[in-house]
Amino acid sequence: MIIDVNVNPEESTRNEFARVTLNCGSARLSSSIDIDISTLLDKCPEPTDLAFDFLFVSAVIYCIDKLIPRSMSIDNWTRQLAVEIPVTDSDLWSRNAEKLNSTISFLTGDIWNISFRNSECGLIRPKSTRYRLFSEEPPLEAVSLFSGGLDSLIGAIDWLESNPEGTIKLVGHYDPGVAGPKSDQNRLIAELKEYYRSRINFVQVRVGQTPSGGEATFRSRSIIFIGLGIYVASSAGENINMFMPENGNIALNVPLTPSRRGACSTRTAHPFFLKNINQVLQGLGFQNRITNPFEFKTKGECVEQCLNQPVLRNIAGTSVSCAKRGHKRTWINRSARQCGRCMPCIYRRAALHKIGLDTEHYGRDICRGDVDLDSNKKYVDDFRAYASFISKNPSRDEISSLILANGNLDVSLLPAYGDLVFRALEEIRVLLRDKATRRVLHQVGL
Repeated sequence: MIIDVNVNPEESTRNEFARVTLNCGSARLSSSIDIDISTLLDKCPEPTDLAFDFLFVSAVIYCIDKLIPRSMSIDNWTRQLAVEIPVTDSDLWSRNAEKLNSTISFLTGDIWNISFRNSECGLIRPKSTRYRLFSEEPPLEAVSLFSGGLDSLIGAIDWLESNPEGTIKLVGHYDPGVAGPKSDQNRLIAELKEYYRSRINFVQVRVGQTPSGGEATFRSRSIIFIGLGIYVASSAGENINMFMPENGNIALNVPLTPSRRGACSTRTAHPFFLKNINQVLQGLGFQNRITNPFEFKTKGECVEQCLNQPVLRNIAGTSVSCAKRGHKRTWINRSARQCGRCMPCIYRRAALHKIGLDTEHYGRDICRGDVDLDSNKKYVDDFRAYASFISKNPSRDEISSLILANGNLDVSLLPAYGDLVFRALEEIRVLLRDKATRRVLHQVGL
């Protein structure tokens, strides 16, 4: 499918961004890109052309991913997507197009053909009446992505504790068409600031489209997060790196069953993806790099080794890890904030159980038997995949082979990755042995 990016040379949005539309004639689909440039201009008033171009390219990819339903592809998953994106220096971007295409194709599971042309008009369009009030801020030392989840919370705490005099910028993203992330981030940042006050600078930016788009797999969400993070980091200086805290097990996301090797294996922080997006950044001329401080830690180890346990214990319950919070019609406990039966929820429970903090209520409680493996309901799929996986009692070597099948990795690191996943599965086994009913234990082979 060919998607056209059309920039209105004169019209602007109320957020100081050009009117940009995406059109896919063959699918009869279109939408307008929504980027809250006003917030970025307030927080980072002098962006380089390259930093904005990277953010814009990321936004186009994100919005196309949501615009084109996977159901329109031959296999109901893999789309062939072609787009030409206007940038300041098309020659520079064209030299890096091959690496970018392979990287984004790995991220979303599609076949991307992204090409570039020179912009004919500016995309940032400040209001003539705009004014900014700047306050004296301490020197910024780091930028970290802040999703509102448990890992990003621990990542922020660990950095602040390791750098007791330092200041960090936390970058949040929300899409107006997706309920939850904005309020999740705001609640959590308010509690975090109670402890670290002026040492935290929070930048929360809206990026989405109108209409919202019909595809809800969100495989490209990490690229828009990275686009925002690099925009903020590069505006602070070439030596400012960006952290993307994600426990290593979720980052690898080993496919628990053969059927999950494509559709269900997200790659938002996969080491192969981060390695390649860093190569794209380097090719474009950025000095800023992306690192995952939890690459070799399970979620339980992130929790257990957090450098300020009192702060974590007080506010961990405000964070949200759920991947399927919008499916409340299948929940028993409708007042819960997290489903309890998706893999991120299951790993979260097991992690918090390690420090005696598994006290939350979930939409369905896997330990109590609310997710019946004998049922043919779709909401059982994640827990059933886990049960199937552990019933085979895979060795570290077998796990390493599965990891390699889900993405090219440094072979020398495979033993470490295999051991990581093995430890993460053991954390769930401990949760179930300690809390599950006899019937659940029997169903999962424990």
